[in-house]
Amino acid sequence: MAADRALYERLQHDEFVGRAMEQLREELWVYGWKVLRAWMRDGTLVEKCGERHIPVPARWHEIETLKQRGDIRDEIAHDAVQGAVAVFTEEYLPAGQWDPDKGATMRTYFTVTCMFAFRDAFKKWASAYRRHLALTASTVLDGELVGRNLPPDEAAIYRWTVQRILQDATWEARAICSLIYQQKMTQKEIGDELGMTSRAVEGHMRRLRTHAKLLTARGEIDALYGRIAATKAGAR
Repeated sequence: MAADRALYERLQHDEFVGRAMEQLREELWVYGWKVLRAWMRDGTLVEKCGERHIPVPARWHEIETLKQRGDIRDEIAHDAVQGAVAVFTEEYLPAGQWDPDKGATMRTYFTVTCMFAFRDAFKKWASAYRRHLALTASTVLDGELVGRNLPPDEAAIYRWTVQRILQDATWEARAICSLIYQQKMTQKEIGDELGMTSRAVEGHMRRLRTHAKLLTARGEIDALYGRIAATKAGAR
C-alpha cells in the first residue's frame, strides 16, 4: 500500500502522463492478462465474477470451451485487458476512484476492473459464438434436408426421429450433428469449426447417443438405423 500510495502521488504530480504512467500501463496489461487467462483456464473466472456481483451469462459448455481453448482465452483476455487498462488509467485513477485509504491495493482494484471488462468481452464473444452455432445447427433441423435421399415414407419417419432426439439437445450437439450429416467432418474438423476440442465433440455426441437410447428404451422413438441402412443398400 505504501508503494501504491507513493506511485499514485507521483502520477498525480505528473498529471497522469509520462514515463511512470506508461510503465504502469505495461505492468497492468501483463498482470491483467495473466490473471484472466489463468482464471479462464481453471474455470473459476465466472464464479469469481459472481462473488463480486458481476454476473456473466455463461453456459457451462462455454466455460468448458474457455478451459480447453487457449486461442479463445487469448482473444477474450486481449479485449478485456485492453479495455480495463484504458478505463483504469484514463478514467478511474485521474478521477480518484481508487483510494489508497480504503484498503484495496491498486492491483486489487484493477482486477475488479478486469472482471467487468471480461464480462463485456465475453458477451461479445458469446453472441458471435451462439449465432454461429444456431446457423450451423439449423441445417440438421431443416425438414427439407434431413432424409432427402430416402423414400418418402422412410424420410418422414427419419426426420421426425432426428428432430425428436435433438428437441432438447444443446446447440453445440445440434451443430455437431449438422456438420457430421451435411459435411462429413471429422471430430477434429468439427472442433476447429466450432471452437472446441475433439474430446468435447465426442462428449456431446456420447450424451446425445445416450439420450437417443433412452428414448428408444421408453418407446418414444423407433431404432430406424437398420431399416434405413437396408433401404439405402437396396436402392444401390
